[in-house]
Amino acid sequence: MFVSGWISKVAFFFLVASSFNVAGAAATDAGTPPSGGVTQAEPVEAADPCYLAQVTPHTTRPNWDTPAATTQCGAVEVDSGWMDQPMGGGVNQTQTLSSLRYGLTPKLDLRLGLTTHMTQTGGGMQSLEGIGDQWVTARYRFVEQSAKLPAMAFLFGTKIPTANPAKGFGSGYVDHVFTFIASRDVGKNHLDFNVVGTIVGGPNGHDGAAQFGLALTRTVTEKLSWILESYGGPQTGTPDRFGAGFTGVSYAVRPTVVVDAAYSRTYTAGTPHEQYMFGCTYAIRSAFTPMAKGSAIARVLGR
Repeated sequence: MFVSGWISKVAFFFLVASSFNVAGAAATDAGTPPSGGVTQAEPVEAADPCYLAQVTPHTTRPNWDTPAATTQCGAVEVDSGWMDQPMGGGVNQTQTLSSLRYGLTPKLDLRLGLTTHMTQTGGGMQSLEGIGDQWVTARYRFVEQSAKLPAMAFLFGTKIPTANPAKGFGSGYVDHVFTFIASRDVGKNHLDFNVVGTIVGGPNGHDGAAQFGLALTRTVTEKLSWILESYGGPQTGTPDRFGAGFTGVSYAVRPTVVVDAAYSRTYTAGTPHEQYMFGCTYAIRSAFTPMAKGSAIARVLGR
């Protein structure tokens, strides 16, 4: 309001001055057209991406592969999901999953992932229930998409072993994950390629493995997207390899609310053989203050 009012006053001043010039020129030389000047508008400062009024979710559900796009700066994304996993031998496992992501800068987001509840039933065994492990991750996009290069990002995460190993819900050890991400838009198609290195803890020290994944997201309508994905590779603690195919859809109910559903099935001997997933993502403007500008660290992190 202040800037627009100031511009209006300047425009009025020049309008009045111009009218005086025209009147003076007409009184002295009626045959000479009045002279006029062209004023250049003040440059408009670009809006701060960390304080945009409109919030756009950058969903990570239901994919296994992670996109290079980070949570919008200054926004919070909350997602919740339900997963059903037939484990073989008549045993069925269900999980409820939630995560909280915050955009610290336009290139960096932080995530807390929770497995809030797990159950195992069937197979002639006693029913088990409890909580799963928790993950703390950070994702940083260090290259923007251009005509020659895809967007590139790096993700690092650490597992907090909160699950009960006696129930088979977790290992009881800290794990780490390192992910390289490359993403590219091609018309209505979006591609995400991931290289995921995992270091898992165990009673005999640490073991590691690398897996790969490629996801294709196709825009069907303005609100509906279809996802096709394949991922897998070596597994830690076993010489067997794991591979799975995945298909799903996501639908924007509102600009800030997205629901999803997906199905995954292995094409190797790994478990779980199947996964059924349903979930929802909600994005809101955060009350937290994004990282301030000016410092060298802020500039490195994209602020």
